Amino acid sequence: MRLLLLAAVAVVVFFILRKRSNKSTVTLSSSSAAVDRWMKDSLASVLAERLAKKGIDRGHLESTLAGDPDASVVSAIEQAVRTIEIEYMRDPHASDLEVRARVRFDDGTEEDLRTRIAYTEAPSSVRDDFERKATTRAFRKWDFPWMSTR
Repeated sequence: MRLLLLAAVAVVVFFILRKRSNKSTVTLSSSSAAVDRWMKDSLASVLAERLAKKGIDRGHLESTLAGDPDASVVSAIEQAVRTIEIEYMRDPHASDLEVRARVRFDDGTEEDLRTRIAYTEAPSSVRDDFERKATTRAFRKWDFPWMSTR
């Protein structure tokens, strides 16, 4: 009888956890929406050039970066990209931030991407760093959408 009760509890827990995991949404690191939009577009361009010889076009990259991952595209991206680091630079006299992404590839090369965003569009943790630490630079790692889920 105890074994049957234990099995029933295990099945209920399994379905509760399964239902919870099905509700997870894809997010892009501890970044902000403005940075994530810029990164998706910029990375699609940079990676399209590098992965064209593997038969991966920009459309496949955009779809994968938008949260609809294709296993072969994810594999090619993960083989090509080692890390992506975002640097936020603040000029205390300006109302916006310069944002620089340093994309490091497995072949040892790097690509630097730059844009500007409003200070209010920066991640809250970055704004906290600027305000609490009185610094002019903040660094964050950027993850692909399939690397983090909530």
